[in-house]
Amino acid sequence: MFWHLYYYRLKIQLKDKVLLFWSLVFPLLLGLFFTAAFSNLDTIDLAKKIPVGIVTNEQIPAQDTDLFMNTLNEIKNNDQKMFRPVILSKEKAEKQLLNESIAGYYTLTEDDISLTISKQTIQQNILDTFMNQFLQSKMTLTTLERENPALLASSITEKIGKTTNYISVNQATASKGSQKSFYFFTLIGMSCMFGMFWGITNANDEQANQSANGIRLSMTPKNKLFIVLTNLSSSFTIFIAEIFFILGFFHFIYNVDFGTRWLLILLTCALTALTALSLGVLFGNILKVPLNQKISLAVTFQMTCSFLAGMMSPDIKLLVNQHLPWLNAINPVNLVSEALYKLYYYQNIDSFYNNLISLGILTTIFITASVIYERRVQYVSL
Repeated sequence: MFWHLYYYRLKIQLKDKVLLFWSLVFPLLLGLFFTAAFSNLDTIDLAKKIPVGIVTNEQIPAQDTDLFMNTLNEIKNNDQKMFRPVILSKEKAEKQLLNESIAGYYTLTEDDISLTISKQTIQQNILDTFMNQFLQSKMTLTTLERENPALLASSITEKIGKTTNYISVNQATASKGSQKSFYFFTLIGMSCMFGMFWGITNANDEQANQSANGIRLSMTPKNKLFIVLTNLSSSFTIFIAEIFFILGFFHFIYNVDFGTRWLLILLTCALTALTALSLGVLFGNILKVPLNQKISLAVTFQMTCSFLAGMMSPDIKLLVNQHLPWLNAINPVNLVSEALYKLYYYQNIDSFYNNLISLGILTTIFITASVIYERRVQYVSL
């Protein structure tokens, strides 16, 4: 009897084109937009020198210009010089910046240094970071020279002005590292939460006070819990196939690097899919509103979880971890994206299992609450 109900429920759900679009096609479209937006994060050639112009004038002492030029030439990344500075006039600098022959140009004055850029990429961020560090070091040395000249002869001055390698990672990681992957981790988490829609639809079809299908199911001699588990199994089969397809599409078509621990990645996504389905069933049972309103509330909940997990900005995730750590500990999108992050970056993945345990606990709570509700529900008349 189980396979009979499972088969026909599967056929019914596969005809629901709206749900199939939102749980399968929509994440793929979002992935396309993510690829277009973040594809350049990992393609910058750090071995290539950053072309930068230097604009000065006759009032600037030659030694100041030479100091700035020499400092630029001394900055290295993996023993390769990072900058290719060239002295230009104001007019030539603006023309080359417009033609993108240079990433930006510094304007030296007697009291300050300014940076002019035409766009904001990693190269421009590096130029800005260098300028700020140079000015800070110069200010520190000027203060020492004025207030305590004796310190200039000590070893402390050797530490002042030392540049930091902002773009190399010294800590060993499990993978080579990709900034683009972080955004796709949260996108996978959000995609897994689309399982709520399947769960809400199941609950709506099982409740006699919410749909005609629910009335018919309530009049059948079969155990209600048996029907609920059959519907859940059918939904899980479809949805987990969608999630695995999305993972493969992201990896092979969009060239997203998920690392090498694929068995654990698939396990994480499967558990998260079950979490989302059980949460959707609970939503559908508890909320006494029309189906469209339930879906709208589920979308709001899903987008809020994605926002808190750092999908729109990684800084949000950091703020939540600092001020409301318990919130991300129960956020399903954060749990799955963080689990994928740990599998990707960490060599020691002991903390990864904490995320799986948290997802398992949430799933157990959602299923238990739904079962209790289903067993206690009664109707005066049908």
